[in-house]
Amino acid sequence: MDVLIRYGFSIEEIKNMMDSNQEIEGIEDKDIYELIDILINIGCVNSQIKNIFICNPFCISRNIIEIHKSINKYKELGLDNLNVMFDSNPYLLNLEDIEIENIYNESIEKGYTKEQVYNYFYNNSNRII
Repeated sequence: MDVLIRYGFSIEEIKNMMDSNQEIEGIEDKDIYELIDILINIGCVNSQIKNIFICNPFCISRNIIEIHKSINKYKELGLDNLNVMFDSNPYLLNLEDIEIENIYNESIEKGYTKEQVYNYFYNNSNRII
């Protein structure tokens, strides 16, 4: 948890995240650093990373390989500005790559345009499938 303190999280913020996701206690600092690096590589700034972790502490304990797969799937489908997307809806980091693909494909099959599906992911204002 030292990495979170060094990254600027308050003790209260860390406590709240741990109250929501007890698995965080068992996560090694190197794994948290790796997740932060992943988020930085997609364009996240410190404030976005803090927001993502605070709003979705479950992403901290998610398998790094699975996070890579999910991010690659978003990119493969043509979504960009992932930093903005995850900042506005951090829970999208919890979706597995197959879930992302299923949402996309089912939406297209129902007649939604790519732009409508992209808007779903970016805004997630209402479920389209």
